[in-house]
Amino acid sequence: MILRGGCLAVVCSESASARIKILMRFKKIEPEVFGCTTSAARPFGCMELWAGNEKAHRSLELAGLEADVIAIPSGAESGGDLSAVFSCSDNIARVVLADCVGHGYVASKVARHVHHLLHKFQDIRDTAGLLAALNDEFTLDSEKSIEALRLTTVVTGTFDGGTGEFNFAYAAHPRMLLWRAREGKFLEIGEGMENLPLGFVTGEMYSEQSVQLRPGDMILAFSDGATEVQSPAGDQLTPRGFLQLAESTLAKLPGPVPLPDFSAALLEGVQHHRGSPELDDDVTLLTLRRSG
Repeated sequence: MILRGGCLAVVCSESASARIKILMRFKKIEPEVFGCTTSAARPFGCMELWAGNEKAHRSLELAGLEADVIAIPSGAESGGDLSAVFSCSDNIARVVLADCVGHGYVASKVARHVHHLLHKFQDIRDTAGLLAALNDEFTLDSEKSIEALRLTTVVTGTFDGGTGEFNFAYAAHPRMLLWRAREGKFLEIGEGMENLPLGFVTGEMYSEQSVQLRPGDMILAFSDGATEVQSPAGDQLTPRGFLQLAESTLAKLPGPVPLPDFSAALLEGVQHHRGSPELDDDVTLLTLRRSG
């Protein structure tokens, strides 16, 4: 036998009976048994309340939230912007806004595919984990497809109605705006969290952040059609211009402002910048406000 690092090792040339005698010299130590108290963990699950990539204006009541979605596809009844609203267990609401590159029939087809994948992964609790799962599946499907699926940007967020925490993650999507009711101004949230869009490469790890929403605070998510819209002279609205437009729109409306009125007025502001109700790209505005 050979001692290695204080441990006993038996070489293969020894007989079986010799090995047994050696082992009998050592006292067998029974593992200590600990009593454990188990508790049933409630499974996390989500149910879709509404989703679509068609022209729509919908208002919903969620866990501690008011929600409003207004969508205008460019030149068609459906387009590449997909918005989805879920009610989940543990008093949690989830929202998703995806923007497939392009518009029209091709982008609409990709949006429907993203919707299908959302149903597959909707019960993933972790916000960044949901994006990672969507990205891997979407990218692999693109590699298999004869008609390659186009890149898609996504923003997703979950709101805990019990704590007021809003957790969010981006896949190369425009940064959302946070309205602080006490300060009376909008702020961009999620700096440095751009990450890669769906369909670029598998294995992308997405980062996430969270903000605390107080009663009256709002989250405004939007597709890039709202910020890249151009005036007749060719001047782009830009993210900064869109933020200022959101602030001025809210200031003009008598309070308390119904969310559908704010969404409609903000969309009119985007169309006014364009100089026409017809837009060159799909525009979707998804607004959330904490109740109470």
